[in-house]
Amino acid sequence: MPTFLADPPSFLFLFLGIVVILAGAVWSSRRERNSLIVFAVSMLLVLLLLLLDQTSESPREEAVRRVMAMVNAADKHDPEGFVNQLADTFEYQTDAGKIALSREQIRKANFWNVLKQYNVHVAAWDFARADVKQLDSNTIEIGFLGKGEADGKQFPMYFRATFARQPSGEMKLVALGSFDPLKRQNERKAIPQFP
Repeated sequence: MPTFLADPPSFLFLFLGIVVILAGAVWSSRRERNSLIVFAVSMLLVLLLLLLDQTSESPREEAVRRVMAMVNAADKHDPEGFVNQLADTFEYQTDAGKIALSREQIRKANFWNVLKQYNVHVAAWDFARADVKQLDSNTIEIGFLGKGEADGKQFPMYFRATFARQPSGEMKLVALGSFDPLKRQNERKAIPQFP
């Protein structure tokens, strides 16, 4: 299904909503059959678009869902839930360069002990459409803000996450870069104690 229908932009809903309101107002004032047909068709278009949006998941929506699953797993200190969203190996871009990591390395990393020890709260937000790049039909890169918080201190970051379709058909994380939240991609910033 085309991404335009599976993940319609907000302006499309706004436009169709205005059309429905105007068509409803015209029908209400005139009470003619033609204006009723225009109103009914515009309502059907909105309902069809809503149905398509709710029943289809675009690559961007799947990537955001998987990032949120990783964030929830990190927040609950659940390594298994976290690594379920990763490809067999993925690249993490550190200050020093790229490193390849396996799911098993992440599952057994000391990072999880640090999260538990300091009772770190993890959150992510701002999955803006402007920060999405469709690299090819099976690969998408998204950007978002995130933070770790412990003892009232926050550690905000900007992330670029690349997801690729796996042989199973699922999108999995294949690359992750972390950056200063103000300078974005101009200054790399490592996740403390990761991996």
